[in-house]
Amino acid sequence: MITDQNHSYIDKHDSSSSTRIFGLDEQNTKVYSMLSREIRALDKKLDNYHSEYNSLKKAVKRLERDVGTQKIELDDLDECVDRETVVDLIHEIISSLINEKDKSSSDSSDSSEEFDSVETVRKRKAVPYKQ
Repeated sequence: MITDQNHSYIDKHDSSSSTRIFGLDEQNTKVYSMLSREIRALDKKLDNYHSEYNSLKKAVKRLERDVGTQKIELDDLDECVDRETVVDLIHEIISSLINEKDKSSSDSSDSSEEFDSVETVRKRKAVPYKQ
């Protein structure tokens, strides 16, 4: 009888351990499945980010190349034109145009005098082309 009780206890202990282990295995399977889905989703995001990064990297290189080209062209123009003179001429022309608009109701001879003054400024500040 004692042997039967011990044997019965062992069977119950084994069956409860098996149930517990089976429950843990099932739980582990669910967690593993969930983590696998998360990993796949993150891996896909990483691929998308990497692709976007490569596209942006190409765009940056293209822009840097364009900036370099523009700098070369600007240097070439700086050799030909005095920048301050151009700015001064633009200011003179704008002032002249504003005055002309304000005086549009005035005599037409006044506006021709203003254009003569712009021509004078152009001649005074002209910089010869350097070759």
